[in-house]
Amino acid sequence: MMKQFVDVTQQLTKLTNNLWESNKKLQKAMLPPKVVHWKTPLLLSIFLALLAVAAITDWSTRTLIADMSWLFFTLSMGLLTSQKPFAIQGVALSPWVTSFLIGLWLLVRLPADRKEIAWISGPIIAVVVLAIILIWQSESKWERVRSLVRPQFVMITLIHLLFSCWFGFHFLVQGWLQQYPSVLSEDLRKSDFVVTFQRPTINRSRGVVILNEMEKYLKNEARTKPWPQVEQMLIDIDNQRFFLRNEALKRIKRVPEDDSWNVETTVVQGDARYQLDMQADWLGLVFRPEVYSFSKSCEVIDIGNRATVTCSNIKRSKPGEKQNGAAGDSQV
Repeated sequence: MMKQFVDVTQQLTKLTNNLWESNKKLQKAMLPPKVVHWKTPLLLSIFLALLAVAAITDWSTRTLIADMSWLFFTLSMGLLTSQKPFAIQGVALSPWVTSFLIGLWLLVRLPADRKEIAWISGPIIAVVVLAIILIWQSESKWERVRSLVRPQFVMITLIHLLFSCWFGFHFLVQGWLQQYPSVLSEDLRKSDFVVTFQRPTINRSRGVVILNEMEKYLKNEARTKPWPQVEQMLIDIDNQRFFLRNEALKRIKRVPEDDSWNVETTVVQGDARYQLDMQADWLGLVFRPEVYSFSKSCEVIDIGNRATVTCSNIKRSKPGEKQNGAAGDSQV
């Protein structure tokens, strides 16, 4: 009995010693050896993250504390990657790691229509962090000035500014393409700024989209309403009391380009049938001094007091055709 008690006591003592040694190793690994150390902001980051998750219920306060936690984590990673083994041939990875982490935070916090700021500001943030590191490591005021005018730093700054400008120009072009999607219907293979991996097609033109949506509306009305109501709608279209273009634009997401498309409709009445001609003319800037328009014809027939709609394919104006119908030159 006494022997078993001694064995249990020894095992407990050994377990306690192991726990104590593990605690000492953990403290040595976690606690910073000095105040200005990368582990200090990391511990603050962990503490704030746990506080935001476990103790804070107010959403705005939780968001603020979470942002502060990410700020301290970014500072910690910046300090860690400014020293070996993250410094390669005297160049630390800290500026780019810090810029990447700040960019992630901006992507999360910025609204959807402002997220390009994260990409554009990324290279500039990296240069600013690099300048701070150079100034921090300088021993005198003269050395600080010299470190910022050295050819290496000037070259790095110019390269990062170039990247920032290219990011900004990329998002500028993307904004143009969203506002004027008809540009994608042109052949962009010779463009120096826009790269597309799809063949040009008129289906991307906004004028084609509007005409197709007008056709859909006309067919839906013919399918759901009797012939007298469809016939009255065609008469109203002919007398400009009803506009198919407005109904079509209600069903698609509007873009600024829509205001530059003039849509005209012509109705020709026959024996128990109507022909509806639709034409979309571009009124904005063009690459060449020529007409840029699309047309479509639909035939509406009365069959058993129900309307049947048959539409032709989209037709595009001939390249080089001028406003008076004459052929123009085809050079860009």
